[in-house]
Amino acid sequence: MGVHFIYLDKANNKVVVSGWHADDASAFMPTHLVILYDKTASRELARQIVKNATSPDVAASAAGKIANSGQARFNTSFAITPEMVGHQMVVVSRYSDSTKGDGHYSDYWFNNNAINFKVNQAAYLENFKIDQAAGKVYVSGWHADDASMYMPGHYVILFDRTANREIAHQLVKPTASTDVVRAGYGNIANAGQARFNTSFDISPEMVGHDLVVVSRYSNSTTKDYGSANSDYWFTNNVVTFPVKQQAFLENFSLDVTNKTVNVAGWHADDATVYMPGHYIILFDKTANKEVAHKYVPTTASPDVLNATHITNADKARFNVSFALTPETLNHTLTVVSRYSNSDDENYGTASSDYWFNNQIDLNQQDGWLDTLSQNGTTINVAGWHVANSVVGLPHHVILLWDYSRNREVARHEVANTASGDLQASHGNYLNNQQARFSTSFTVDPSMVHDCFGIISRYSNQAAGEGTYSQLWLDNQYLNAYQNPSWMYQINYKQIQANPAEVGHNIGPGYEGVKTWFIKSKLGDANIHNQYTYGDAYAIMNVQRSHGLPATGWVDLATWRALGYSDDLWYGIDSYVQPLQVTNPAAGRQAHIEAMINAAYQYLGKPWWAGCSSAPAWGVDCSGLVMQALYAAGINPTSASSTHHGYPGNEWNSRNLFADPHFANISWNDRQRGDLVFYYEPGTRTIWHVAILLDPNTVIESWPPSVMVQPILNGQRNVIAGIRRVFA
Repeated sequence: MGVHFIYLDKANNKVVVSGWHADDASAFMPTHLVILYDKTASRELARQIVKNATSPDVAASAAGKIANSGQARFNTSFAITPEMVGHQMVVVSRYSDSTKGDGHYSDYWFNNNAINFKVNQAAYLENFKIDQAAGKVYVSGWHADDASMYMPGHYVILFDRTANREIAHQLVKPTASTDVVRAGYGNIANAGQARFNTSFDISPEMVGHDLVVVSRYSNSTTKDYGSANSDYWFTNNVVTFPVKQQAFLENFSLDVTNKTVNVAGWHADDATVYMPGHYIILFDKTANKEVAHKYVPTTASPDVLNATHITNADKARFNVSFALTPETLNHTLTVVSRYSNSDDENYGTASSDYWFNNQIDLNQQDGWLDTLSQNGTTINVAGWHVANSVVGLPHHVILLWDYSRNREVARHEVANTASGDLQASHGNYLNNQQARFSTSFTVDPSMVHDCFGIISRYSNQAAGEGTYSQLWLDNQYLNAYQNPSWMYQINYKQIQANPAEVGHNIGPGYEGVKTWFIKSKLGDANIHNQYTYGDAYAIMNVQRSHGLPATGWVDLATWRALGYSDDLWYGIDSYVQPLQVTNPAAGRQAHIEAMINAAYQYLGKPWWAGCSSAPAWGVDCSGLVMQALYAAGINPTSASSTHHGYPGNEWNSRNLFADPHFANISWNDRQRGDLVFYYEPGTRTIWHVAILLDPNTVIESWPPSVMVQPILNGQRNVIAGIRRVFA
């Protein structure tokens, strides 16, 4: 089966098709149609019913066994239409049981016989400019295009590339362009009549946007395009409608008394020539939507005029307020100043916006338990809870939570009392003047030894349900598992890295994960990974090549020059093992298991000196212990994961051994979760620490990696002592 030929007969305005199609389906589907299909537009262009002619050559070929092989030849043509111009076409031969070609049918696609309706085009934009004084955008140039033979209408389109839409178009009459013919484009159909010249009125929608021109031929000669087009995009000729703007927010604050957001500042913008209406928008960043807007005429601003020469600088100031609504509870708000081509409460069709970086967080809250005491079955509670979410949540409910049973035991609505003492520290909260509460609960005698905590909740319902915002007051618990006061107190909130040390620079003598990355880039990384003076000299060359001060110290700019990210720079330092025990009713064993589980996350990771960060990287012995302690809620002051890489801190095992907040345990009393310290053989110097798994086994970081080992082996066989973390 095959098409013998398909070709464009432009002289007779035809697409000519001939070939043969033998198909057993023809016995049941006698109607034969030839379909011209537009592959470019993925649609049918036209179809013709054909009467098959004899095909003895087909019958004598390998296709001779097919039912209609002796009567399979066809020959037809299609009128050229503008929709074909510039497109690729293929032929489909169809046998059908319907005279229209629908119903049941059998198709053969001649995909190997595609035909391209080629057109040549060339164009040049001679003038494209904005004349604000005249209120016009001027466009002139030429566009020669073979498609003009089938598409006589010529349009010039002004397109907004910023908004990705057409602004306007003009139907133009091409004029003589003999110079285009002389320039070598005479082979294109309309090269001698290809020039255009037109203009567009400036509209507010253009302001601040990138504009481009499109020249279009279409099968229409009215103001509206036809069904077929041939376009030339002058994408290399972009005109930007320039506007300058400058703004400053002088006040963006909560008015605690009136429960409003107050906004004041100024916004100078050249767009005001075309957009006289001014609006202030309160925008909810959390919900990503506008909360409200107000039409706010600007007032005199002579001080702004002295600072900038933007069009409306002399009248750019605004001052407005918005009432807080329950929908903004726990959300973050910001402000947008907008000029628009409207002078009423509704925006126009064009806008020029200035987004201020200032924001107000209505998700801020704080609280404290002054008293949480128990006398038999009576539990007394007193404290305070300030929140910006109290708008629309007038009911304050205190919940008693039983951590031992992991459920609420009781709740009371309370009436807040005066808290003037909070104004100095928490004056930015809406209810800072009336935030104190007190109440008491009676519990069942069977619960008197349970672990209790308090939840403070503001709600729109007296029962405390519906819409609410709550805070777990976790500075006190009743009957919680805790170490004696002389030992490290157990944290039930996530421990954080010291912010003063997160993002610290690296210089000679430093170790740690960041040092390993630096030395890897320099090609001299090793398990000891100390940053040497040789490394500093190499880094100075890196700094010089990137135009940075040649200090030899690695700061964030140098880190970036090495090809590393800001996230990695800060993330290495800030990593602290996630807290694994958050329930204060959990007992001693839960904390021990959390500690050991965290250590196992590093199993198989390499021993790297001075390192204590995420399990993705290496760690040394004390670095492993510190991360395990963090996971169990212990934050030792004698050592920290961030400071561990500082010069002189590699041997933090010595600090931990000397720390008086760990209990000193005899050898025979050692238990799972204790810390085992070792002397360097032949000395009384601490040089290693491990975590005890059972009386004879530890998990430790010892070269070459983190591993589980006997408590004593040939490398470290002198035990200095045992320290207990949890009483």
